[in-house]
Amino acid sequence: MLSTPLSERIGIEIPFMQAGMGGIGPITLARLAAAISNAGALGTLAQPALVLEEPGISGDALQEQVDTVVGQVRDGIRLAVSLTDKPLAINVRIAQEQPDAEAVVKAILDERANNPKVRAQLNVLTTSGGHPNTFGLNDDIRASGMLHFHAVSNVRHALTAKREGMDGVIATGFEAAGHVGHRPVHTFVLVPAIVDAVDIPVLAAGGVVDGAALAGALALGAQMGYIGSRFLASEECEYHQANKDFIVEATETQTEVVPAFFGPARFIENGFTDEVQRLVDSNTPHLERLRIEGAAMRRGALEGDLKTGMMIGGQGIGRIKEVLPAAQIVKNIAAEADAAVARVAAFQR
Repeated sequence: MLSTPLSERIGIEIPFMQAGMGGIGPITLARLAAAISNAGALGTLAQPALVLEEPGISGDALQEQVDTVVGQVRDGIRLAVSLTDKPLAINVRIAQEQPDAEAVVKAILDERANNPKVRAQLNVLTTSGGHPNTFGLNDDIRASGMLHFHAVSNVRHALTAKREGMDGVIATGFEAAGHVGHRPVHTFVLVPAIVDAVDIPVLAAGGVVDGAALAGALALGAQMGYIGSRFLASEECEYHQANKDFIVEATETQTEVVPAFFGPARFIENGFTDEVQRLVDSNTPHLERLRIEGAAMRRGALEGDLKTGMMIGGQGIGRIKEVLPAAQIVKNIAAEADAAVARVAAFQR
């Protein structure tokens, strides 16, 4: 079985972690994260979404929603550690448009400080969508004992993350689902470039949906894979069954990068991606777009609206053929990675 210095440091058997996969309604993916961790990889709790249905919401109304999200995060952490004794991670979106992010990070640190089981298990924080200084909390994160990884899409951002004290960077290739770089750099180019540029561990995201891709990522110099789309089509995922079936039926050519909320993002093509482009072309105000797109995300993931709902998926969805239990997916990825390494070894003379 493959292992790396980073996977051994975290205490997992298989060198990959689940991607953040958050931002939808009250979803924390606690059961999915626990199932992945129980199977030997690293499960990741998701940050729920603010329900910003009213444009320009502020003051007490906004604070009430922030408090709701913080409560959901705390509940998700407690549920996850009740379902596994293995290591866990949690993802926080730290974009400036994310007014709950600082409160969520502080709640995570508070949960670790006050709950010995959480402190023993919730050992990795991943951040994405903003500057890696994380509201000036990096020293507090480091002092808590958590490893802190930040998602980047180019070498310059990786160097910034290194200067900010990150323990690792998630090199997010343009193939990935959700938010991607403003300039397209694909995984096969991005990962080795970042590995050469920084002396901290690199995780590979974008197109990593099976063991062959994981083995390839390790060959490029990554120490772990970062896998999202594959687990959207898992039994434990809280997304609507129609969303899962849509992923299984889609091909690698059915995704599109659109100018979504926090920047460009990749989704499965449908009426939603068409609507986003119309909103941009008509100069719809940013806050109104946030409201419309957030509602579309909930319609897709929670209600199974395949026509106008947001359907998340990276280009790797073309290799996803069935919905499976998370533990079986982890087992398959591990076996496929070992087989891929053996295939390459057989080429040696």
